[in-house]
Amino acid sequence: MSLMPDMFQIELGENLYPNILTKMLGSKAPKTLYCLGNISLLTRPSVGFCGSRKASEKGLETARDCASQASELGMVVVSGNAAGVDVQAHYHALSSGGSTIIVLPEGIDHFRIRKYLDPVWNWERVLVVSQFEPQQIWQAYRAMARNKVIISLSGAMIVIEAGERGGTLDAGRSTLDMGLPLFVAQYENMISEAQGNKLLLEMGGVPLNRLRSTNRANMARVNDSLSDPNIALVQPNLL
Repeated sequence: MSLMPDMFQIELGENLYPNILTKMLGSKAPKTLYCLGNISLLTRPSVGFCGSRKASEKGLETARDCASQASELGMVVVSGNAAGVDVQAHYHALSSGGSTIIVLPEGIDHFRIRKYLDPVWNWERVLVVSQFEPQQIWQAYRAMARNKVIISLSGAMIVIEAGERGGTLDAGRSTLDMGLPLFVAQYENMISEAQGNKLLLEMGGVPLNRLRSTNRANMARVNDSLSDPNIALVQPNLL
């Protein structure tokens, strides 16, 4: 088991506090961030992942592919700490030699490294963040507030699998409202678990398709959008 480092906190206005939070969230930016791990990851290009705790195998496969490619392209993966898409994204980012930021919907005192993640865990390549007082427990409204922090810390967001209602759909909608590029996994035969993907595509999300030449998701396009968000608006050239 990886040893837990000491917790440290960053106050709004301090040099280490990420300016992107105040830019994106204004007066709703967290006053304090409670952290474990490598704070320098906040300065790196990053991409957010969100999806169902009970994602289908097709959804989990897509999350693994996208997270692995993100790491290969030098992007930090940002997500929550739930089962399903979140954990798969973190695992495959780390197993590919990349880095990851876990944003908690509860106080940091409740954080434990998942057994599944322990074999690939490296505190030099991980940052755990909470905006809540260390002892606060999970609440639905905290999870929704946490999603805004995930979005703000990400240069672009990827929705892997969203239902017709719930937190993933809300995160996708919030990404669009906040003006960030939203990429939505588009399956050849859209499965019932991903009906929210259709809704987000109708709202303005950009389809994230597989390239025929590689049979892998077009993550190069996501990477390009980090430097120029307008790239997300251009339809991909599938080979």
